[in-house]
Amino acid sequence: LLDSAGRAFSVLVGMPKNVEEWMQVNDEAQKAFEAARQPFAHETTLHRRGAYPAITVGISYGGGQKEVSNLLQPKNCAEIAEMLLKNRSIQRLAGFGDASFKLYAPRLYSHYGATLQAILSKDRTLRPNFKKSVFGAATFNLGPRVATYVHTDYQNLPAGWCAITAIGDFDPTKGGHLVLWDLGLIIEFPPGSLILIPSAILRHSNTTVSPQEHRYSFTQYSAGGLFRWVECGFISQKQFYKEGGVYTMSGEERWRRGIAMWSTRDELWGMSEN
Repeated sequence: LLDSAGRAFSVLVGMPKNVEEWMQVNDEAQKAFEAARQPFAHETTLHRRGAYPAITVGISYGGGQKEVSNLLQPKNCAEIAEMLLKNRSIQRLAGFGDASFKLYAPRLYSHYGATLQAILSKDRTLRPNFKKSVFGAATFNLGPRVATYVHTDYQNLPAGWCAITAIGDFDPTKGGHLVLWDLGLIIEFPPGSLILIPSAILRHSNTTVSPQEHRYSFTQYSAGGLFRWVECGFISQKQFYKEGGVYTMSGEERWRRGIAMWSTRDELWGMSEN
């Protein structure tokens, strides 16, 4: 999807060429999600993104955190989160999201990678979710029929991308579509497929699937607070201002820098020719 300047702001990636093998990855990931969901099977879970249980893991900053840290897990979720992070199929989904990000937006990818590496170098107690991912955090949406409300992920980097992977056994021609409300688009989103979007600024949701089907989703992203933490010299913005700090960029300049990291149509076409 291109903006008026010919920059790719979203990519409907799909899945690797070996579809049969990749669907096995989807099936194994689905089994892991189903196992992870069992402790919540008889609970009603409501939050601003939907009515389903979700586990968020990784490195973040914001929402009351006084410094960059790994997200704390409730006691009943810690072992489940660890199981999901160690699952080989989920690791492959994460790796595909990372590789696709690098392919379609290399400048933005480098910005994410440099920021995460700077944070990890400064605090070696922090634990990234995956070895092969520049994203700081991830969310496992445990279904069994994930249908998100219309929302934006406003705490993510505004011009940044979120990697969304659909998982399950549903018919994508009848349900599970991704809806991008600001663009007036309804997009088929098959199980095992990946889509990259700037989820902080695009209102999005997905449609329901039938009662006998299952749909889960796996998302990777980085909080905007991580980038602000590094830009402030690894201190909070409040402390930064208290010490007399002054940003070198205005908000508009920072936004323009961000969208300049999106690849252009010509760059993507040149990549396909090579």
